[in-house]
Amino acid sequence: MKKSIIRIFTLAVTTAASFTAVDDAVAQNGSWVEQLPEEYKIVGNANKDTLIVKVLYDNAPNYFGAPDMPRFAIIGKERKFYLGIGGYIKASLSYDTGNPIDNANCFETSMIPMADPAGNGSLFQMSAAATNMFFNFVALPHTKDQIGGYINFNFAGADNNYGFSLKAAYITYRGFLLGYNTSLFTDGAASAPTIDQQGPNSMTFLFNTVLDYQHEFNRHWKAGIGLELPVVDATYNGGVYAINQRIPDIPFYLQYSWADGKGWLRMSGLLRNMIYQEKDDGRHNGFGYGVKASGAIPFNSKVTLYYQGVYGKGIASYIQDIQGYGLDMVPVMKRIGGFASGPYGEHYYKMRPVEAWGAYAALQWQVNSRMFTSATYSFVKADTPQTEPSATYKSAQYVVANIFYNLTPSVRTGVEYLWGCRENLSGEFRHNNRIQTAVRVNF
Repeated sequence: MKKSIIRIFTLAVTTAASFTAVDDAVAQNGSWVEQLPEEYKIVGNANKDTLIVKVLYDNAPNYFGAPDMPRFAIIGKERKFYLGIGGYIKASLSYDTGNPIDNANCFETSMIPMADPAGNGSLFQMSAAATNMFFNFVALPHTKDQIGGYINFNFAGADNNYGFSLKAAYITYRGFLLGYNTSLFTDGAASAPTIDQQGPNSMTFLFNTVLDYQHEFNRHWKAGIGLELPVVDATYNGGVYAINQRIPDIPFYLQYSWADGKGWLRMSGLLRNMIYQEKDDGRHNGFGYGVKASGAIPFNSKVTLYYQGVYGKGIASYIQDIQGYGLDMVPVMKRIGGFASGPYGEHYYKMRPVEAWGAYAALQWQVNSRMFTSATYSFVKADTPQTEPSATYKSAQYVVANIFYNLTPSVRTGVEYLWGCRENLSGEFRHNNRIQTAVRVNF
């Protein structure tokens, strides 16, 4: 079995480049079909086999911008395993005016420069770093022992450069998911449709190492709970400092669906215990929690509203716009034995989880079978203490309107306008505009 899988992966990777995203791909590349062992066959368009599609779809992530179903699949003897290989090539160009964001792929309102442009009030950018590839493997499909594996990556490296970037690497078995994936606190299916890779600034979207369990009770109800790697991003000073985390984050949800799954309401929760050390008073715990409502409301067959509202303390690491800014917890002064400072004038400190909240709403209109358009508004606020530096993030807004058109089943293009603003604790305010377009070819 192991040798067979290795042979399949090797052959699949070698031949993947020869595929075109059209239904007659196999007929045009018959020479390499003959190289396969007799116990395997290749389907030129896996979307024509509903059983394959269902199995591979259930094993894959679900959010706007995730890869589509593979255009071809390798099927094992007696259909005991499926291997789908696919991805997309995405190229975009954009033009910023105002306070330009130096990132061609992500319009992050927290990254809006707060200094005056001084001659840099506009910026033209191009990128193909969002190009994406995946491997979707399922063994023993349609049985109680079905096991899946999924790997997904793109080329959007750090600091707006090209580089390998892992997006998913996990195993699924009987409702369990173990590996690297979006957090269970993320409702990816409720994400807004955007060319912008980042999407709404208030969305709770975090890639993490997880052990999650989900169960579908019937066609209306499902639930999930997980243990996930604690990612604590706090601001420290000389009186408090970071130490190793000992307790995993615990996300959970309960979801009700209707209209054959096209509409749903998901109520989610998150519990966090963030450990830190006080210089003068030993180890302490900062308790964080989050509550969230998300989902979709289909008004009719053409118009759907996607939404999310989130509130919590110590959850900045889970909210897109304020990840990486040290806003899970911040230091505040405290008193020990009735004194606010020590014998040498040093201050005593403790950590306080930062209160944060945000929401977005995205309205999508399916104009026809090839075209859809959408508009989204989103905001985030972090209630940091006034004792923090004046340049600390306070709030931001995000607006986007776009239109997408499918030139063929495999080629999509679109254009969108984005506006965003950021405000600091000092009251300083800056904004940015972006017009961008992209072409995406699925394979």
